[in-house]
Amino acid sequence: MDHKTLTNIIKFAPNENETWDFKEKWHESNGELLRDIINFANTPSHGDSYIIFGISDEDGSVHGVDKNDPNRKNKQQLQDYLRTIPFAQNYYPKTNVETLEIKGKLVDILTVYNTNNVPLFLMQDVVRVDNNNKKKKKGKPLERGLIYSRIGDSNTPVDQSTTDERMEELWQKRFRLDVNVYDRFKYILKDYKNWTYVPRLNNATYYIYTKDPDFLIEEIYDDELKNRDSFMSYSLSQFKLRIGWNIVRLKYRGTILYDNFFNYFDNATFGAIIPDERFIKIHDKDYSSGAYSYYLKDDFPFLITMLITNLRGGLTNDRGRFTFNTFKKDVLLIDDESQRLELEKQTENYLKDNIREVIPKATEVKSVKSQMKLDMGIDDKPKYDDQKVMNMILDNKLTHLMIKIYNSSKNNSKEEN
Repeated sequence: MDHKTLTNIIKFAPNENETWDFKEKWHESNGELLRDIINFANTPSHGDSYIIFGISDEDGSVHGVDKNDPNRKNKQQLQDYLRTIPFAQNYYPKTNVETLEIKGKLVDILTVYNTNNVPLFLMQDVVRVDNNNKKKKKGKPLERGLIYSRIGDSNTPVDQSTTDERMEELWQKRFRLDVNVYDRFKYILKDYKNWTYVPRLNNATYYIYTKDPDFLIEEIYDDELKNRDSFMSYSLSQFKLRIGWNIVRLKYRGTILYDNFFNYFDNATFGAIIPDERFIKIHDKDYSSGAYSYYLKDDFPFLITMLITNLRGGLTNDRGRFTFNTFKKDVLLIDDESQRLELEKQTENYLKDNIREVIPKATEVKSVKSQMKLDMGIDDKPKYDDQKVMNMILDNKLTHLMIKIYNSSKNNSKEEN
């Protein structure tokens, strides 16, 4: 959480809801802390929840936390504690703890990350005791089998389960029945084990979701193949540069929800949805811009690529795995749009003083053209003059640079944490 977000939430204090709760100090009982975390994890919303310590729940004033409070926990201590809890499924809530300064005082923010693995409940009772006096009980135990859930600003009573209506909402969230069909499709694309690969049926290849055959992926021949480029910037690191083209369609009950082009690499040892492409400014006398290739991790191009790669054994044979790993050198894989936009700014700033790093060299052009010549067909030759090859190399080098900057930023962030 950033400082601005925290400040905006505190403006609502002491009013609480299903997203945040205010505490003047940390819980004196780990069991009571656990109760709050389970209640916040078991909500039908698809966002994170927060327990904010150091804020009065009476008048919303900022008191700050006591740095020497023995009940205070950091991220690792909290996760270690949650791992010891007997949850009924092979999953425990993921959390984070961070500290920010508000009005000169320290405020702790415990984030309960959103999860679809709901409802969460216990398979054994958990006794609530005082952290500093284990013989002193703090109310009734958390009972196994009961489902606690935050409704409004209130937790479920410790000896009851939540309402039937809320229970239904939680199960709908678990199976993505509460989201639109596009989000459901994204979810099941990650469920590799429940897909079936059916090659060459009625001049098409099919991928069928066996849990619900209404969800279907159809791969068909591209009728415009002869008009497609045989070489792309994201194929330049491959052993064989030439690529093939098909079309992939996602269907739900026969309706096409999404379609895109599908490339084959290295004689079809690996295939991928064409990456997305964006342009950034290049300050050079010969080039005004360059394009980079990328995937967003939770968008259809990457999700479909990974599903088909898994179903067709692209990760289980050496040649397919090598081609896949080579492909990843030419495509930026990034978490979300905000990261992508920030990376663009970083790259543009970097290129102001380092533009020569992405400008194609004569030796590189000669080398790529020699490789292309080995794979080139008769129809390809007029398409690939020096300028087109130079543009491809520029785009390829730009993508490599952005991958390098992105990975460096991630590593620096890990070291800071």
